[in-house]
Amino acid sequence: MVAVLEFVKKNKFLLGLFILSTAFFLYQHHANLSWDFSSYVENAKYFLNQGSYYEHYRPPLMPVIISTLSIFSWQLAEYLYIIIVVVLFLYSSIRFAKAANINKELFYLFSLSPYVLIYGLINGTELLSLALLQLFLAFAFEKKVYSGLFLGLASLARYNFLTFIPLLLLSKNIKKILQNIFLFGLSFVPWFLYNFYSTGNLFTAIVDGYAFNFKYRDYIVQQVNYLHILAVVFTLLPVFIFGVCAILIKVRKDLEKNKHIIMFVVALLAIYSYYITPFKDIRYIFPLVLPVSYFAVIGISKIREKSKQAFKILIIAVILLNIFTIIYIDYNSMYEKKDKYKAAIEVTKNLGIDNCRTLSNSWVFLNYLGKISEPYPRKELTLKNLDEGNFLLLFYPIEEPDWAKDKTFIQQLPVIHKENDFTIFGVMKKCNKIQKVDQTQISRIYNYVFFTYNISINTNPCFVMFEKNSILEKSCNFLNFKGFNLDTNRES
Repeated sequence: MVAVLEFVKKNKFLLGLFILSTAFFLYQHHANLSWDFSSYVENAKYFLNQGSYYEHYRPPLMPVIISTLSIFSWQLAEYLYIIIVVVLFLYSSIRFAKAANINKELFYLFSLSPYVLIYGLINGTELLSLALLQLFLAFAFEKKVYSGLFLGLASLARYNFLTFIPLLLLSKNIKKILQNIFLFGLSFVPWFLYNFYSTGNLFTAIVDGYAFNFKYRDYIVQQVNYLHILAVVFTLLPVFIFGVCAILIKVRKDLEKNKHIIMFVVALLAIYSYYITPFKDIRYIFPLVLPVSYFAVIGISKIREKSKQAFKILIIAVILLNIFTIIYIDYNSMYEKKDKYKAAIEVTKNLGIDNCRTLSNSWVFLNYLGKISEPYPRKELTLKNLDEGNFLLLFYPIEEPDWAKDKTFIQQLPVIHKENDFTIFGVMKKCNKIQKVDQTQISRIYNYVFFTYNISINTNPCFVMFEKNSILEKSCNFLNFKGFNLDTNRES
């Protein structure tokens, strides 16, 4: 008890920030319905055979944690997960700051920027993956042989952290590099085995993610949005620039120089990961938070050496700007509410179609709230789906699908219920019974291509991922006990 009180006394500032940020994250989750968070919860339920909706392309770490916490109830598990991640982030920030020889209070303060508070846990995995990356680097700086394990875990929280694999080569000791690579790979083994058991291929989930986010999204390649990068820096911009300039002009110690170079590499890899992703969402640049906070601490520390008065003014300015930003953001334009989805579910019950197969442009929210639903169909297959006894539930003003804006086409569909927020289409005399929704994204594309163009594309994950490299494709098939062979069907 004495030790705890002593820790609290010495870390009042850190604990104050921790309490405030935790309260914000918990309230944010309570007030908002998040697409990604809902999907991860559904995956967690599926793992325990308590759910009927599953997305293969989602990384497993968050669902595994939530499914473990579900012994306290599913609803409480979500809030416990948030608390655990915030605790882990605090610990990783302290550990990283110590290993990097920078001020832990300043680093934690700068890490809890408005950008981090808004996007860190709204979707569930950003802050978790960042905390694990910080632990990986902290342990690497401390020359711990198990550091690679934490990069593996970060990648199992968000696959885009695979971009940081080159950091496994940090050590000058070949033995330690091999140990890091081995532990990194070892972290994926349970996930690969689960995929093989459930789908017959070790790499189904990762390849499905690649297909969904890269291969079949090349038609929506977006340009880099520099406002996304600016959002990460934002309130730290002056001290961040000062820190980078101070490092470039003069570095005092070799050890520090190595760490500075590593943090520059982390920044470049974070930007590269964002750059190669076709769809540029603001949260895809999230790993940049780490090097930005690091360089900002370096900058403010240099300023403190020259002027304590300037240091105090800048710290107060950062804190006030953070507070004003959080207060004045229009959350209504960013966050979703449950009301209209619950209302729609109630209507399906009143119409007697709640046990009928339903397709929607808000299928994840409906599944999360208890109504088993599937993604909306392609335009060419919409009438066919309705004729078969499926129902279509479209919510407004959601932008997708594009064909929902085609008034001529929409007028051809049979309407059975219409409100300001949603419309239900279908044929009341037919009811195709609900079923588990656990197809891969690749399978969905296969069905669309087959029924629309009568072409049978290859859905083997080894082909989808490595069709342009025969050696890798053969090796992948071999690992999945299909022989060292190329697939005969080359349609993609």
